[in-house]
Amino acid sequence: MNCIIVTTNELPQVMALWDYCFEKKDDPFFQWYFQEYCLQHNLVLGGFSEEDGHLQNMLHLNPYSILLRGQEERVPYIVGVATDPADRGQNLTKELLQSAFRLLRRKDCAFALLMPAYAGIYQKYDFAFCYRKHVYEMPLEKLVMPVPSGKLRIRHFSSYGSKLFEDLYLALAEGYNGLPIRTDFQWRKLLTVHQLEKVQAAVVYHGSEPRGYMFYQITDDKTFLIQELVALTPDAKCALLRYAGEHCSVADKLYWEAMEDDLTWLDFPDADRAGRVKPFMMARCFDAVQALQRYEVPENCPDGQVTLLLQDKLLEENNSLLTLAVDTGSLYLEKTTGDADAVIPMGAFTQLYFGALTFSQLVEAGKIRMRSYTPGLLSFLDALFPKCVNFINEYY
Repeated sequence: MNCIIVTTNELPQVMALWDYCFEKKDDPFFQWYFQEYCLQHNLVLGGFSEEDGHLQNMLHLNPYSILLRGQEERVPYIVGVATDPADRGQNLTKELLQSAFRLLRRKDCAFALLMPAYAGIYQKYDFAFCYRKHVYEMPLEKLVMPVPSGKLRIRHFSSYGSKLFEDLYLALAEGYNGLPIRTDFQWRKLLTVHQLEKVQAAVVYHGSEPRGYMFYQITDDKTFLIQELVALTPDAKCALLRYAGEHCSVADKLYWEAMEDDLTWLDFPDADRAGRVKPFMMARCFDAVQALQRYEVPENCPDGQVTLLLQDKLLEENNSLLTLAVDTGSLYLEKTTGDADAVIPMGAFTQLYFGALTFSQLVEAGKIRMRSYTPGLLSFLDALFPKCVNFINEYY
């Protein structure tokens, strides 16, 4: 198989495979994606048969930047992973991912994102869940919220521009890690698709000041689907959810994937409606040394030293035996030989770096194997890689 960056010459094959696996060619999203976005703003990597040149598999690399532990990190979002049905069962995805990771390493990227349809496909390639959401599903009539105490009003918008929402979304950066940076381009892309999919908006105001917004759809099966809800105050969130609850004449159910740390359930009189935590987005590191070279030591992390064996079964050049030393707030790396204090597969390293789980939690879960139990080592590593609350809400 030949893995190459797709050009307009190969695009018809890409479109045909997308039509087979995802949206059909007459779908509005398909038409927008291939007329306005694909190859103009992203890269597509295709694996082509050496025998007859047909497209065997593909993946699309959509550009994103996220705030990862306070720093802007370019993290391509892998979408559109698909294999021709006649070529399935040959483990061709492995070679395609290797080619993608090597390409991205040359572009000074260290991580990629991926939202799996089925996680088992990607776990064997060391993708790991780094984001979770709190999911609420209930009959809409059961959505009972307190009356907001503030003098709030809500406006509904069926068409809208990004200026209504930019500052409110930006406020999330104060509380969440791994948050995508929505540039003007990213907002235009998001709202263009909203228009195609008839997503509506509600904005809650205190006087003339916006305090929150909600993007939502009423689906064909009469579900009030909250696509995104951002509120600066508890009252603003209550007002938006009460607004949702007033749609019982056109919707029967509520579905909302809220932030992982959302506490709306505290107000529910029925504990059975408290919801569940759902793994959401996976990530994968393919250049651990590069990632650690730009890692900033958290405040209050004590001085210390540890030797880690980082293992990558897919990408040989990403294997490293490194000594990490913290000295007065700075992190120093040195490639070394000898014994490691801990062995970390790349999936666990990604979760550690993203702050999805602490070092101790990953050891307890059997994802990291300790070889040395030097006193204070685990507490040092937990301080070096503290847990974060991660949030992302991008779907393509």
